[in-house]
Amino acid sequence: MEDLILESRLSSIVAPAGCGKTQLIINILRRNQPKPYLVLTHTTAGVSALKKRLTREHIPSKNYSVATIDGWLIRIAYSFRGSCHVGATMENPKLFYPEVRRAVLKYLNSGSLNCILKASYSRLLVDEYQDCDITQHDLIKALATVLPTTIFGDPMQCIFDFGRRNEMPEWDMCIGQDFPLLGELSTPWRWENAGTPRLGGWILDVREALIRGRRVDLLSCPEYVTWHRLTGLQQVDLAKQRDVQHSILNKYPNDSLLVIGSSVNELSRHQYAQGTSRIEVVEQVQLGGVMLAASMFDQQVGFQLIKSLLDVAASMITNIEVTHTLRRVTSILAKRNKTAPLPHEQALCILAIEGTRRNLLTVLEHLPLKSGTRIYRKTAYEALKDTVSHSISQPLQTIAEAASVIRERIRHNGDKRIPSRAIGSTLLLKGLESDHCIILDAQGKGMNAKNLYVALSRGAKSITVFSADRYIGYP
Repeated sequence: MEDLILESRLSSIVAPAGCGKTQLIINILRRNQPKPYLVLTHTTAGVSALKKRLTREHIPSKNYSVATIDGWLIRIAYSFRGSCHVGATMENPKLFYPEVRRAVLKYLNSGSLNCILKASYSRLLVDEYQDCDITQHDLIKALATVLPTTIFGDPMQCIFDFGRRNEMPEWDMCIGQDFPLLGELSTPWRWENAGTPRLGGWILDVREALIRGRRVDLLSCPEYVTWHRLTGLQQVDLAKQRDVQHSILNKYPNDSLLVIGSSVNELSRHQYAQGTSRIEVVEQVQLGGVMLAASMFDQQVGFQLIKSLLDVAASMITNIEVTHTLRRVTSILAKRNKTAPLPHEQALCILAIEGTRRNLLTVLEHLPLKSGTRIYRKTAYEALKDTVSHSISQPLQTIAEAASVIRERIRHNGDKRIPSRAIGSTLLLKGLESDHCIILDAQGKGMNAKNLYVALSRGAKSITVFSADRYIGYP
């Protein structure tokens, strides 16, 4: 298949989940070219997962450049500001990203980048193409007039919600016309390699059933798929979900695990991770909590800054004890404390008095050292520390501006901190795989046939599904 791709000028590969698409891309990148391949995808998790595989398989870094589509477009827009005017800022993503796409598309269509593109890259590979909206499709078509291009995708994994602001191109009639089908992958390698070929066959059968609008019987693959009925009692269901998670990890202490939480309730995913010591959160690429915190740090001083900092930390770290800590800081500042300040308390007091960015960073470094704490949102917390650290080195920038720099760095490079045991939505976890997968509510708000297929196809060795009904179907 690699030879056919490299011989083609324009082509597409349909690749169901777990059928060897990533390995195919890796095999292509293994082929030496005078210039690197440009590989674009949609999520930082996808970028990170691919880079990890490339490193593990010893693919020379000179062979490729991997980025999210939007991350690459932003780099182009910022490199050619005079030709790619973007008035909106990243703080308003609903305006910023569409404007970046339109500006770069106009610049690409002018032909002004053609020589640079030809000199920089040998070929373009676009992963998860089913998630491209019309404008992104037009951008890839523009790039494809300059670079030989192959796209990889699966219409059944199209789960990005663009709020209907920009429609998605139809796969067969639109995408297939622009990028002729070269082949379809059909061997469930993820499960073959895990020693669970029957599970892989079941996943492909589920895919076909969902395409045809049929219901899925969650008890039809008993060796590898376990179903639990939801009671509707939140605390009862949550306790059962955590018990199942602990049981899996106790039985398979070295295995990876993905928990598929609500796609519309980010806070519920945070709360789940907060209550279990063995799961971390996969963050949204916007890093909304970090951006908001950075803006507050710019505007606040004294006790107000202390309180905001502790509230932010408590949303990422367990056992911060905001109220108790504030009382302690007040007592220490008033010299009424009967016990000596702990290191994090002393750092908070200094921050309240002096309020420098360096003191802010010191507090962020000390809080996780407090007894009984655990960081359950490591990506967000590390990004927050990186933000403050960057703002120290760039004193003319606001902390909010520093946060934008860090966010785009993560967007471009991929989130290297994605853990092997994580909770996220189907959107955030798409492109990742694990030994085991737990779906917290297969019939919850935001779930549909495509989301269910994406969720079910994450686990290579076992899948555990919670839902109100054994039979799952979507109108």
